[in-house]
Amino acid sequence: MRGLQAGGKGHSRREFLRWAGAAGAVGLAARSRAAVTPGLPIQHVIIACQENRSFDHYFGYYANVGPYGVPPGYSQPDGNGGSVAPYHLTSTSGTFPKHQWTDIHSEWDNGKMDGFYTTNGIDALGYFDQQDLPFYYSLADHFTLCGNYFCSLLGGTYPNRLYLCSGTCGGNTTNNIPQGSLTYPMILDVLDAHGITFKNYNVGLLVEVEADNEMMLFSNWINDPRINRPASEYFSDLSNGTLPQVSFITCGLFNDEHPPFDVTRGQATQEVLIGALMKSSAWKSSAYLLAYDEGGGFFDHVPPPQFDAYGAGIRVPMLVVSPFAKRGHVEGTLFEHSSVLKFLERVFQLPTLASINHQFDSQTPGANNQAANGQPFGPPAPPRDGRTDIGDLMPCFNFALNADYYPQLPAVGGRREPGDLS
Repeated sequence: MRGLQAGGKGHSRREFLRWAGAAGAVGLAARSRAAVTPGLPIQHVIIACQENRSFDHYFGYYANVGPYGVPPGYSQPDGNGGSVAPYHLTSTSGTFPKHQWTDIHSEWDNGKMDGFYTTNGIDALGYFDQQDLPFYYSLADHFTLCGNYFCSLLGGTYPNRLYLCSGTCGGNTTNNIPQGSLTYPMILDVLDAHGITFKNYNVGLLVEVEADNEMMLFSNWINDPRINRPASEYFSDLSNGTLPQVSFITCGLFNDEHPPFDVTRGQATQEVLIGALMKSSAWKSSAYLLAYDEGGGFFDHVPPPQFDAYGAGIRVPMLVVSPFAKRGHVEGTLFEHSSVLKFLERVFQLPTLASINHQFDSQTPGANNQAANGQPFGPPAPPRDGRTDIGDLMPCFNFALNADYYPQLPAVGGRREPGDLS
């Protein structure tokens, strides 16, 4: 699991401009409010990050996956001269492969991608298909599936979620990060400084969602009420036309698809969230980004690009749901978690975190850093949203499409009503 720290109430959130000056982030507050990039119809971005599923594990056998799916005859060495092929899982719950730094590096095997069975046994080779993931496959049929989207780090949950909100793990490679302990800039600092409205909606009991809410690791934000809103408020904001410009969806263990919990329940949760958006006035100006934090130890055949000593990590699903998303399209541009940051920066004309956070340009702290190999300092990890070789998700869109697009999506068994998600 994720090793959530029970202690650490953190610090009260400091006034951002004073913090930015102390951090040397000159120019971050150059504008009091950023505007949406001219010509873009996107006014709302919703970011949902689920748990621990690799691309091949979910979409490797999707009928329309094309060259991004599992190759014919694919197998993994069994360590004894033989090989083992992936198999279709017979249950939508169960199997819980190991997926921390050492485990994922063993599976990755310096890019050979041949250590999944020898590291995690048969559990790593199970996959789902259309009959198990009908809602997600329908999203792929009607919107855009990213076929070349990677998590950020060859490791577990918290480090990867740090990349999703800050473009860097700051050298942290484990889940042993106390809440309120981090002080470097992240996306909420930038949004707040530029007047971009945002909320994080918790879908599930708070004791569950805290393990997925990486924003609570930062001292500036642990006590800010905007990052702990109930699921009911998401639905009321949609009904009242008050959805913020940027929304984060944080699900708890029962809803986030983390093994061994049932993926049907996570699917049903997303069905309710996306369905409510499509019924609202915000739909015609929204992009819903559904990603997975890391591969969870499940197999994938594509070697990730190595940007630095930390990753990228294993390929994971990303679905882009919007009336302007290319329809029935599998996008092959190289993306990773910082692509979400790059998208926000592009839509709302924001500075990159790479331009204001130079703390990790040359080195990272050695504590909690397995890449440091016991040394006082580890390899550098500057925010990746400044890299030009990582896409910004814009290739997933065609803004000439008609916004009146309401495809019929299949119903999923399990919880179906908004009130059930509070």
